Amino acid sequence: MLCMVVSTVDTPEKKCKVELLYEQYNQLMYVVAYKILNHEQDAEDAVIEAWMKIIKHLDKINEISCQETKSFIVIVSERVAIDIYRKNRRRADRTIALDDYESSPYFATRDLGFEEVEIYNVMKSVPKIYSDVLILNYVNNLSIKEIADILNTTENTVAKRLSRGRAMLKEMMSNER
Repeated sequence: MLCMVVSTVDTPEKKCKVELLYEQYNQLMYVVAYKILNHEQDAEDAVIEAWMKIIKHLDKINEISCQETKSFIVIVSERVAIDIYRKNRRRADRTIALDDYESSPYFATRDLGFEEVEIYNVMKSVPKIYSDVLILNYVNNLSIKEIADILNTTENTVAKRLSRGRAMLKEMMSNER
């Protein structure tokens, strides 16, 4: 699969970056997709589709081994897998409750170092639908258009989610004072 992913990149620098990302995150991407889809082939398809989206926004990834990159890759993988899940919803072997899953931000990005970061504590109290766009916008510096492309939604939806997410954060911050 690495050959297929790397073949879509045009410059040697990007190929090297994709190879490093692949080595570090491909297994995580598969685990994320498999937890949602519970089906090997669908999970593999989700990973390939996620790689295409990640490569499309490769210039937004500055550092390979950092929490921002990991969050970005996990969010893209989750969204692609959820889209595939929804397309195949009628299959009898699907048993995951997406509402329960989506209400748990950072399920795959939890690690001891990140749980101590203040943003994690704030974001875990914001519904996942809003925390995803907030992270992609403020942590990964993606534009509304880029986020809409990654999440397969409209720019208006992303803008509204950003607005609502900001309002939730503002309300939470004012309640803490």
